Amino acid sequence: MWTYLAILLSLLLLASVFVRRVFLYLKEKKSPQEEVLAKVEKEEEVFVEKAKKLSKSESEEVEELNEKAESALKVGKEDEAIKYFVQALALDELHVETQHKLAMLYMKKEMFSAAAALFKSLGDITKEAVHYSHQGLALYKQNLFEEAKVAYQKAVDLDPSRPQRFVSLAQVYRSLGQINNAVVALGKAVDMDRENSELLFLLIDLQAELGNHNEALEIVGKVLELNPNDEEAKSYIKTLKAARKQAEEE
Repeated sequence: MWTYLAILLSLLLLASVFVRRVFLYLKEKKSPQEEVLAKVEKEEEVFVEKAKKLSKSESEEVEELNEKAESALKVGKEDEAIKYFVQALALDELHVETQHKLAMLYMKKEMFSAAAALFKSLGDITKEAVHYSHQGLALYKQNLFEEAKVAYQKAVDLDPSRPQRFVSLAQVYRSLGQINNAVVALGKAVDMDRENSELLFLLIDLQAELGNHNEALEIVGKVLELNPNDEEAKSYIKTLKAARKQAEEE
């Protein structure tokens, strides 16, 4: 009997240890949301740690390299300026001003891949729409339309007040063959700038591309309301009516 009792007590002890281990595991195990939050917090800690590690002499050297780069740019030595900017970023990879200047220089020299990488870095650091917008343009120039769409979408999410960003997003959608999405994006730009005939003409083209001739003609009417003497709009009426007639006959 005592033997059975000892065995029972041992089993109960082992069971209690197992339950306790499971409880501690579940307690320490983070949910997916908690893991994401922890990762973000860790990245922020790394960001702050890197920023704090820069010594005074290194900061002064970064500024000196930026000044040399600016001087080189003034005399048209762009490759030399790039070298100085890169050296500055080797010392302080989080230096926003240097990243921005170098990224803009890369865009000017049509080094779009390098520019896109820097603008993404800037966007991740500053959370400013303009950097994601520039990233979108650099990606678009490389025909990386899906990536450009993501970048422009981030830009309009952060700052939906600029019509041009919606125009750029519409352009990307059109390149992807997603014409309906392009109409929606461009429509938001038109809503913000209703008297811009250029935007209206772009919307006419999209509607015509979809075969929506009546909608396109309605927009032409809005253009003529803004400028009754617009010859291009009058020409569009003839073209759209002819296309509508041909579509009906088919």
